[in-house]
Amino acid sequence: MDLSIIIVNWNTKALLHNCLVSLHLASGELETEILVVDNASSDGSAEMVHLDFPQVRLFEGGGNLGFSKGNNLALPHATGDAVLLLNPDTVCPPDSLSKLHHFLLSKPRSAVAGPLLVNGDNAPTLTWGFFPRARDHWLGFLDPKRIWLRGPFSRRIVHSPDRNDESAQVDYVTGACFMMRREALEEVGHLDEQFFMYFEETDWCWRARQLGYEVWYCAESEVAHLEGQAAARVSYFSMRQFQKSYRLFVAKNYGPDQVGKFRFAQYAEYAGKALLRSLTLSNHEQNQALAAMFREKARLQLMPNIKVEPPE
Repeated sequence: MDLSIIIVNWNTKALLHNCLVSLHLASGELETEILVVDNASSDGSAEMVHLDFPQVRLFEGGGNLGFSKGNNLALPHATGDAVLLLNPDTVCPPDSLSKLHHFLLSKPRSAVAGPLLVNGDNAPTLTWGFFPRARDHWLGFLDPKRIWLRGPFSRRIVHSPDRNDESAQVDYVTGACFMMRREALEEVGHLDEQFFMYFEETDWCWRARQLGYEVWYCAESEVAHLEGQAAARVSYFSMRQFQKSYRLFVAKNYGPDQVGKFRFAQYAEYAGKALLRSLTLSNHEQNQALAAMFREKARLQLMPNIKVEPPE
């Protein structure tokens, strides 16, 4: 088996259908298997997969397991020499996955590779990133894409790729389309289930790089990512979960004593952005909404512990 494709779904029936339809042409000549984990969706997702895609192996989680635990449920059943973790809110163009598979296996020390991700307007969107640094938040409040900061400093803060960028080694690739080499998966291990959602792929890439593996951005492959439409349904939960996972990543990989430094730096960034947006006269309504969002993110940094209840 060349490629195992795992998709964890929660209440994204229509998006999941479109994703599954795209996979045959996306895989080209690869021998593939598709495994869908449904996290107790209430929109008929599981029934749709069973009726419309009988060749797909369906696993029902019995509850909202989150991203890490959902993928880990299917991983022991995946038999491919590469395993792709794929979001249901993606659409894979013809040969996109076969190109990514060829690229991954052409790099002897690669653990994982990810394609260029584009949004619904076909514009490049968040695809890869740097491991977090507290000092980057101190520059973040300058909103570098909007004001004056340019060059490498800006790239560490806002790093949507350009279509002219070449394939390169990076710190981590986004989990929306995350293709892992079998040998690396067996050595690095499964996703850390402490991460319900967010930073699980960053943590996996950190662990892989600690073992001497490489993480690659593949410019030759392109996949449409419709920007977390599942998470958009529960945006307040997503905001809190992101912060909880961020702290977990920092504590696990940098040390618990570093969490306070990151919280302080994030508070400075988000409070500064809230102030700048609230004082911006153009696009008043949009900027006031953004200011409110940044104020909430700043407020979260004042909370020693963030409790999050997963949506059902």
